[in-house]
Amino acid sequence: MTAKETLDRQFLEMRWRCLSLAADLDRIQRGDGSPQTVKDSRLDQFREAVKLLLSDSPNRAEQVQMIFSDKTPRPEP
Repeated sequence: MTAKETLDRQFLEMRWRCLSLAADLDRIQRGDGSPQTVKDSRLDQFREAVKLLLSDSPNRAEQVQMIFSDKTPRPEP
């Protein structure tokens, strides 16, 4: 499938996902203890992921997955 065909096929779903994320972030911002006053590493992960999505970096899906992955060391047996 060409890039244009992929975009034609996926555009409406991609738009919906973008709008859904924007709405979620708006609800967080309007809530008590907005992100400007509450330090939460999950919001930092979203910011990092969005920056990556806007780049031309290859393998963005893999890189975004790594942003949200648990990086704590495995317990020793």
